[in-house]
Amino acid sequence: MQTVIVVDDEKVIREGLKRLLSAQGYRVLTAENGREALDVIRSEGADAVLCDLKMPVMGAVEVLEEVGAVCPGLPVIILTGQGTLENAVECMKKGAYDFVTKPFRTDYVLSVIKCAIEGLPPPPKFKQSPY
Repeated sequence: MQTVIVVDDEKVIREGLKRLLSAQGYRVLTAENGREALDVIRSEGADAVLCDLKMPVMGAVEVLEEVGAVCPGLPVIILTGQGTLENAVECMKKGAYDFVTKPFRTDYVLSVIKCAIEGLPPPPKFKQSPY
């Protein structure tokens, strides 16, 4: 069973993603911040990480820096409500697998995780329906 770590300081996001991913057969571990996530990665291992950009204690940029040393090649997918081009470029330069803005489509997040775990390039961004 593949393990995904969901890192977000908002409990509703953590729990919602945990339910979604568990229903798809993933083992899901959660953390409230980047420091907790790194502890989980060290103790439990992971196949992919979904990490909020801005969190207290440690955000995604710092997680990206440390994951490279702790677990090279572990795909880290950034989730954010602050989806600026500058944020996306900074995260991608630091090794993020993909950058997903909130609110996100669940089918897209599932597709990104699947591709990340399989070592494929990120899927194309879905266009939001106007309806």
